[in-house]
Amino acid sequence: MDCERWRTALSARLDSESLGVDEALLDAHLATCSACCDHAEALAALHRSLRLRPADDVPDLTSSILAAAAADPRRRRVSPTLLLRWVLVVIAAVEIGLASPDLLGRWHTGSELGTWSIAVGAGFLSVAMKPARAAALVPMLGIAGLLTALVTTRHLLDGVAQLSDEWPHGLVLAGVVVLVAISRLERTADHPGPRSADTVGADGRPARVRRAA
Repeated sequence: MDCERWRTALSARLDSESLGVDEALLDAHLATCSACCDHAEALAALHRSLRLRPADDVPDLTSSILAAAAADPRRRRVSPTLLLRWVLVVIAAVEIGLASPDLLGRWHTGSELGTWSIAVGAGFLSVAMKPARAAALVPMLGIAGLLTALVTTRHLLDGVAQLSDEWPHGLVLAGVVVLVAISRLERTADHPGPRSADTVGADGRPARVRRAA
């Protein structure tokens, strides 16, 4: 009996190749030929042993990785953004605390100034909670701080006010400086490296990269 072609077909079926014969005829032959049936079982066992085998032992590096991470000096370094956020919280708290009496007072202009100061403090607190908002508040509060500095300087030079009366205005300026610093740090964190070549068009201008949906 010519069993060679059937055994070749068995090997091809295990390798997901073309059998060269009708698969139904191959199964019919296996049902009647014990030698080929034994050969099929031996091939299947060999095929399984070659495809499934124990994985090589890999050393457990968990302890060394955790130790290296704990020893990394960057983990012990205080983030500049975090430090500035806490400075902003202190500035906002002082600003709101100083403005609250004016807000509750009967003087109309003082109440309006108190409202503005508390709103500025709330803006500082919002950036302290979410630093990404800093860039959006810099233009408005930056202009407010600049105008406050100009008016305060003029009042001091004209002798209309004393430095002890005008120092709270410096809180707005200090807060704006912190906002600018946080905004720059956030921008650096979003773009830590130089612009890659594939984001620049042929004309040298930045190319717009469309994200995949």
